[in-house]
Amino acid sequence: MPLPILYLSHMRMKEVRSDLRGYLKVVLLLALLAGCSEDESATAPLAPEVFLAAFANTGTEEIQMEVDSREKAPRIVSLSQELGLEDLPFYRRDINNSSVAYYFWQDQQSSARYKDLSSEETFITNDICDLSSENDVEKAIRRVSGTSSFVVMAYASFPGGGDPQFSLRILERSTGECRDLPVTDVNVSGIENYSIQGELMALYYFQAFTGTPLITLVNLRSASVEETLIVDENFQAATFRGTDLWIFNKDASYLVYNTQSGNFIRSGSAPGLPAQGPGMFESRFDGDQMLVQYIYQQPSLFFAQPAVYDFDQSAIIQGGDPFLPELQERVERETGDRVLFGKFAVDLPTDTIALIYVRGNGAAEGGVVLTNFSREWLEVIPLPYVPEQVEIRNIR
Repeated sequence: MPLPILYLSHMRMKEVRSDLRGYLKVVLLLALLAGCSEDESATAPLAPEVFLAAFANTGTEEIQMEVDSREKAPRIVSLSQELGLEDLPFYRRDINNSSVAYYFWQDQQSSARYKDLSSEETFITNDICDLSSENDVEKAIRRVSGTSSFVVMAYASFPGGGDPQFSLRILERSTGECRDLPVTDVNVSGIENYSIQGELMALYYFQAFTGTPLITLVNLRSASVEETLIVDENFQAATFRGTDLWIFNKDASYLVYNTQSGNFIRSGSAPGLPAQGPGMFESRFDGDQMLVQYIYQQPSLFFAQPAVYDFDQSAIIQGGDPFLPELQERVERETGDRVLFGKFAVDLPTDTIALIYVRGNGAAEGGVVLTNFSREWLEVIPLPYVPEQVEIRNIR
């Protein structure tokens, strides 16, 4: 009896060893597959897919370059052809991440060209509100700008050859209706600057005779003054964050005025906030964080880099230390070219940065460098034309 038992046990052991070898093969195969997966994950690019709109003047035309960071070549659009920009007088180019616009004025002649970057719809108008035909008194356009809903001209008239009187001519694009709004009590230097948010415009100017700085809020749809805020000599600059007007002073204090309620809803101190303005300026906010510029101490190869100021923490929380020299070295190692950096765009929710670069040897060659504030990844995108301005359109 023992022999059969021993025999059966021996046979069973052979089966177990066979099963064990099969099991080990499966484990080894799984380990190899897992290793491959981990290697692939480790080598996967950290850089997101970034969609950019870059703008340049080639010397003969204005162009728009639509850039996908995963693609090799951009899509180039001639804005000169698309918007009919040839042979027009002095212009200002306004660009943000949703539109590009060109505004022209000379004496009483004016034009506006606007393109929505998402829908690619265009708006073109010449001789805005027929101002050129008004010969009752001498007039001169001082500035033209606008939005997707309005075109606004600030102009001066000179009745009887006396001191200028200042007005706004407002074109509502959807209806074609023109409205005129005199801006009274402005000193002879005129309206210094202004900013538009939705249907609201904020004008910055000095009061006649007293020289007191004022901010007047204008409803563009009704062409009426809603409020005039008197700011003192401590005033530095102001900007919109939605319906709130943020007012910054030279002593680092700030106030927040809610344009809907007509009340000041917040005040505080912003030590270390780089000086903005003077007067009205355009800004980018994400919650209580605002995009600012960290200015390099001169002389330096670099002028400014993007930074983020947090008003809850009263400090710069991103970009507070110089990082452009490090980026310059990394780009040089990757491309062999010494580069210089120009303007930049930032997507605040993702901390993604797009920096315009040009080769440092004087050649008119360059493109865009992509990274984030932590410099966790770097991507260099050469372009056929060096951009003058870039906007981040989307990230995924």
